[in-house]
Amino acid sequence: MNRILASIPAAISLAIPFAAPSRAQVAEVPVANQAGNFTTARVQGNRGYYRNTHWLVVDPSRSLNCRATPNGKVTTLLSSGWIVTAVFPDNKDGDAIVVEEENPWLKVMAIDPSGGKLPACWIRANRRYIAPINSDYIRDRVVKEPQ
Repeated sequence: MNRILASIPAAISLAIPFAAPSRAQVAEVPVANQAGNFTTARVQGNRGYYRNTHWLVVDPSRSLNCRATPNGKVTTLLSSGWIVTAVFPDNKDGDAIVVEEENPWLKVMAIDPSGGKLPACWIRANRRYIAPINSDYIRDRVVKEPQ
């Protein structure tokens, strides 16, 4: 009987697999469709959807039109290299991207490098003009690295 009881811990330790060290999960970013359009600024994560809030202006003309309404009057020009912040509606399931006349538009806020906060405006949600930024990257690089 003592031999049986003595072998139980060894049997249990063999039944429990050892977990190898793993890296923390890194957030995904929205992916453009075949036409290059981003249809949502939300991404499915392991705990539901989360918002992709930061986007990089990559417009090849180096000056992206930002409009008062989707496809409306141009109110601001955003330079390539600027990081803009998506503006989401107050409800938790809302998206910062809307589709108007078959084109997706992203509502954003920008801060002018000369110091002023610009009013919210709409930009085309297409990979020719913008690229999503992984928020984990910003948090790890911008916040933790010395200035």
